[in-house]
Amino acid sequence: MNRLFPPNEKFVDVLFEGRWSLSFRWPEDFRKFMFWIFAFGSIGNLVAALYRQAQLGSASLLRSFLTGPLFWATLAVVSGIAAWTIWKAHPSARGWAIGASLLYLSIFLRSFLFSVRPARDHYLISLLVGLIGLAAFAWPD
Repeated sequence: MNRLFPPNEKFVDVLFEGRWSLSFRWPEDFRKFMFWIFAFGSIGNLVAALYRQAQLGSASLLRSFLTGPLFWATLAVVSGIAAWTIWKAHPSARGWAIGASLLYLSIFLRSFLFSVRPARDHYLISLLVGLIGLAAFAWPD
């Protein structure tokens, strides 16, 4: 996979300098967008895993895996690894990003397997993130 960020660019420079280009490049721009989604999503999913750990109850094994803290911890780890490999331009970045995108899709699809606490948007944001991630990283260089 090609390097999305220049090798001499520091994380703090990218975050705070606000250098935005007006040109649009597919799929590199979406890959940068997905890097930020994976990076901040891994932190949010870790918080969700810790929150759900306190709410454990008796449920089936499948339901516990798809709605419990193990699912959110898995999503946090896979998203974090995907963000790290994208940042470092590892050859495995594409596989990790596709895996994280599939996990985001599973957030949307699990509501069709069994009733999950209803959400206002029915997890449409997770569906959108998963589809954008699959389109951006499945696209050949």
